Amino acid sequence: MLIKVVLVIIVIILVIAFQDEIVTFISAIILFGGIGALVFWLLFKNAGLGGTIGAIVGVLFGLKKVVDMGEAGGLLRQIVVSSYFIVSYPFYLLNQLQFFLSEPWRGACKYDFFREKTKPFLRVFLEIMKVILYILITPLRLLNAIYYNIIVHGFVVIYDLTMAVIVPCSEKEGQGNFWMWLVLFPWRVIRYLVFHGTLSIVESVLWTIIDVFIPAITLYHGTDLKAGQAIVGSRNRNRKLTWKSGTFTASQSSWGGIGVYFASNRKVALSYANDPYRLSDSNPVVIVCRVSPGRIINYALAPYHVYKAAGKNGDPVILNTYGQRNKYTTGEWWNGRGGYWEFCLFDWRNLYNDRWRIRPLYIYNDRTHIIQHIKGGMAHWTFRI
Repeated sequence: MLIKVVLVIIVIILVIAFQDEIVTFISAIILFGGIGALVFWLLFKNAGLGGTIGAIVGVLFGLKKVVDMGEAGGLLRQIVVSSYFIVSYPFYLLNQLQFFLSEPWRGACKYDFFREKTKPFLRVFLEIMKVILYILITPLRLLNAIYYNIIVHGFVVIYDLTMAVIVPCSEKEGQGNFWMWLVLFPWRVIRYLVFHGTLSIVESVLWTIIDVFIPAITLYHGTDLKAGQAIVGSRNRNRKLTWKSGTFTASQSSWGGIGVYFASNRKVALSYANDPYRLSDSNPVVIVCRVSPGRIINYALAPYHVYKAAGKNGDPVILNTYGQRNKYTTGEWWNGRGGYWEFCLFDWRNLYNDRWRIRPLYIYNDRTHIIQHIKGGMAHWTFRI
């Protein structure tokens, strides 16, 4: 009895959420079905076949109209998005646990407490300990990799590619012309869902395996929507992107070096995204990424002149030079003013902040409070297609 009541409530919610869309669908099916039945009856005396074909065209037309109307099923969409963030919270905590267990001594390395003579030994000793810990927490790392790479990224990718089938990104694919939209519908299914969807699934599985051997963690990058779409989008599928897509651009900030900045806490990334001096539009966003940081140097364990080079009035050249000479690829430091950890993935010339190193999962729009749809779908992590 309880199950029946719950099902009835769900049906009522669906009807309320999609009442305009339902009317559109029914009207399109009746209209095209009736026209098809009439035409086939007049030409072939087969109203049934004509009605069926017309009804299929009506469904496709209704689908297009529903999406073109804007935020279809707003209530249900909010329920789905809210449900995702509720479900994702335990995995967010597991990611934080991985972050802690990868360097449980991190809290003792916030400031320059160590003698210069002991730092070289500490750097070597703690790096060995990192390797041992990464091996020990492999089950946790694998669980996080499966969730973020396959489940989260897979869901977002399929949604974006499905939308690319329904709402073309260019006139050449049927944008603005229903009959061209209808004729090219099979082509868009093959191109986006079959081809790019398969590549995305292959990448998700491949990088899940790679993450077991090359440590990765989910980190957060705050920016604005214009930059975010350019970073994660694909110019091959969305020509309206004006920036170089598929890669991050290295920041020249003095805080932690020249490179791409990330935070381990999404609230920190949101604070950067909402900084009015950093935004180029009214949509602060957070890009959620799987990041392979490589060898990390905690500035508190570096020589004193390197430690002093980090901060508001720091010297990024000193930081990057030290990292390059000693084969470190990422700098890590405690932002005492904000009370959080930050990372800078070193990149002097913006040459290798690429998808193998930084793999976007999705964009969270802090203005609309939903996961941002990317027209044409996100660029692939590995394939240049």
